[in-house]
Amino acid sequence: MTEQELNQYLVDIDLKIMNLYYRKDADGKVVLDENGRPINDYYQATTGMMDIGEGWYQLIHDLLEELIKTDWNRDIHQIKEKFGGLRFYIGSASDEVYKIIEKYENLSYKTCEVCGEKGELRRECGWWKTLCDKHHNK
Repeated sequence: MTEQELNQYLVDIDLKIMNLYYRKDADGKVVLDENGRPINDYYQATTGMMDIGEGWYQLIHDLLEELIKTDWNRDIHQIKEKFGGLRFYIGSASDEVYKIIEKYENLSYKTCEVCGEKGELRRECGWWKTLCDKHHNK
């Protein structure tokens, strides 16, 4: 999944980013910037709010698909990599929602952050990253 595909998905599900909403035109359609990213008056969908590699975009998509089936309010505070794993921060939610998030955070430790293939947690120049053999050796 590419950044543009993930951004379009975020628009399609009418996701709330940092309690702010996407800019819309007079017809109510989401306004996109020159790179095809939805514009938020304070944040871009992936700039500032989401700091992960493209290899985890499918994990985010699948995580959101599961969350939408719950009572989750579609509010995201931040998505990032920390100590080689995915972190998905939201506000208050049910235990069911937090268990789904935990499932995907755990899956990130088995998924290369660069390409999405099978990966493992590795130490790279003092930083922890989850990488496949190919991207570990680069």
